Amino acid sequence: MHILITRYRYKPATIDGQLSIDGIRICDCAENAHTALPPGTYSITIAHCRQYARKMPLITPISNQSSVINNRVCPMLCPGNGVYNRKDGSILVGEYLVPGCLKHSRFTFDNLYDRIRKNLQRGKEVTLTIR
Repeated sequence: MHILITRYRYKPATIDGQLSIDGIRICDCAENAHTALPPGTYSITIAHCRQYARKMPLITPISNQSSVINNRVCPMLCPGNGVYNRKDGSILVGEYLVPGCLKHSRFTFDNLYDRIRKNLQRGKEVTLTIR
């Protein structure tokens, strides 16, 4: 499974984009411009996150990008309405409302999480490319 995030709106504090899976648009996404991950390809794994007290899809660098996430706590795909207080490089998913803000985030995240979880259970690799 290949997840692609195409960034299209850069504001001083936020970055907005669209998330697609295998070429099909799934949802919108938002990132904090100050802590956003650099463009590149990452691996998605599922692990327990203390902040959310549940399993979350974590973003990890692929081999030659090992130093990219060295100062971030736990970058992940996650639910949320606004990116202004996010300091960990996470990517919020939902439906675009205004720059940096999303709606229907929990519903969108739950659907995305299920797709990722099922693919990983089937032994398929899940990758994320940010453009």
